[in-house]
Amino acid sequence: MLACRATADESRIAARRDVKEWRGEALAALRETRQRSAALLDEQEKEHAERWEAAEREIALREAEAQAHEASLVAAAEARLSEAKRAFTEAEESARHGQEDAEARGAELVAAAGVREEGIARETERMLREHGEEWDEIRAHMEHVRSSLAALTGRVS
Repeated sequence: MLACRATADESRIAARRDVKEWRGEALAALRETRQRSAALLDEQEKEHAERWEAAEREIALREAEAQAHEASLVAAAEARLSEAKRAFTEAEESARHGQEDAEARGAELVAAAGVREEGIARETERMLREHGEEWDEIRAHMEHVRSSLAALTGRVS
């Protein structure tokens, strides 16, 4: 029995040593796994942070490009608007000058027509007077011819 106890104690001691050894190996493996996991997590966090920063830089770059493009479009639109306003102002000014010129020309034509009308009226009155005088002369001459014919023929008119 003593021998069995001694053998059992040895077996128990050997088993405890094996358990301690396995436990130590398991703990070492667990520590190593934890360290690798922590390193992997750190690496992934760095990679995600780098990707996030790259994405933010890309977004900032695209926003800057979009703002620059928008600014150039606004500047071009403002330039075209300014040009259109200038052209409109010139057209208004030209139309106003054209209207003034047309009114002045119209007044000149009306005045010239009035002068011509007065000249034609005077000429017409002169011609009517001349024709009236000639008519009176012709009538008087015709009266004289009639009287002469009546006297020659003996007829009284």
